[in-house]
Amino acid sequence: MTFAHEPLHLLLLLSLSTCCFSSTSTISSVKPQRLVSKLIHPGSVHHPHYKPNETAKDRMELDIQHSAARFAYIQARIEGSLVSNNEYKARVSPSLTGRTIMANISIGQPPIPQLVVMDTGSDILWVMCTPCTNCDNHLGLLFDPSMSSTFSPLCKTPCDFKGCSRCDPIPFTVTYADNSTASGMFGRDTVVFETTDEGTSRIPDVLFGCGHNIGQDTDPGHNGILGLNNGPDSLATKIGQKFSYCIGDLADPYYNYHQLILGEGADLEGYSTPFEVYNGFYYVTMEGISVGEKRLDIAPETFEMKKNRTGGVIIDTGSTITFLVDSVHRLLSKEVRNLLGWSFRQTTIEKSPWMQCFYGSISRDLVGFPVVTFHFADGADLALDSGSFFNQLNDNVFCMTVGPVSSLNLKSKPSLIGLLAQQSYSVGYDLVNQFVYFQRIDCELLSG
Repeated sequence: MTFAHEPLHLLLLLSLSTCCFSSTSTISSVKPQRLVSKLIHPGSVHHPHYKPNETAKDRMELDIQHSAARFAYIQARIEGSLVSNNEYKARVSPSLTGRTIMANISIGQPPIPQLVVMDTGSDILWVMCTPCTNCDNHLGLLFDPSMSSTFSPLCKTPCDFKGCSRCDPIPFTVTYADNSTASGMFGRDTVVFETTDEGTSRIPDVLFGCGHNIGQDTDPGHNGILGLNNGPDSLATKIGQKFSYCIGDLADPYYNYHQLILGEGADLEGYSTPFEVYNGFYYVTMEGISVGEKRLDIAPETFEMKKNRTGGVIIDTGSTITFLVDSVHRLLSKEVRNLLGWSFRQTTIEKSPWMQCFYGSISRDLVGFPVVTFHFADGADLALDSGSFFNQLNDNVFCMTVGPVSSLNLKSKPSLIGLLAQQSYSVGYDLVNQFVYFQRIDCELLSG
């Protein structure tokens, strides 16, 4: 599947070697409290590759492009069209452009800081490692396993207590849709997090992929992937089986309080709704949408997952834009047009004609625009104010941040709740009881 303006390398397939392995280590003796990682968006001045001359239109077009690529990746996972040549399921990572939120972690001893994509749809951590071919655009120092006193390769033949005279490492391989690759080996090392008391906490013996060759020509914008689904090798599973993230104002390049919290200190506050995991993604039960006090006339079964595992609603950190099934998007767009009336003339983005855009200014013209609320099972809500439901394209045009699934030509047609819809919320995941929590809050209040 391709998109008119979509580079194919935005999707990548992570396949494991033919040798089997299992994660047998445990960190039960370690009980970290409130492990924190500052989250950075590519549009932030705190990002190493921040582009001060990038316009709002540039950012929106890239976010739309990346979100479309992310949805194509999800489609491939759901359809099962991504398979590996061994007993392990194929995995696909987020886009290489790094147009989504990224976490700061450190690996090894001494610890080397790494900026990695936070991905709730992946279950493994991987980073670029030195020596590294074609890694010229990495961020900061690359991790060098030979310089870390706590690194150990994952060997095909298990080591005895006396150690190994020779290790045949299990290969780590990443293959992109355009056949460019990244490769290396699997290993284990200590991952270091900050704590809210300005200290650090070390998580030993974490499984991760060490990429020594990055076969692609574009700037990745990150050093790897931090998987946070409920897979057995996910850090979210390893560290307390709880995590939360707080997303503030993504349009403000100076906002400095986006954060990820892992372990027992995760913020599980606010209203909760149950989730289920299919194909490595978190599915929630969406029951309706309101615009102000008006509940849209949406049939109860519209958001349900069908018997063939199509449909449903995924909450995701890999997409910026939210996508809704066509019938719901039409109702929502119609209500928005009715509210805006004849005061706002519509326009389109050339590369994304399906985006609903209008001439005007959010801050000036949408004061008092009603809140758009997504309703979930058990009474949990996500309330989107005008700054989350719309995005300013330029001084004179703003657009809805919700698109129709049909724009992506997908067969499985799930709905997808992206990062812009999660702004101004702490979103917490309880992997044991399978609940996700929504707490509307300024992330700065959680930083102490």
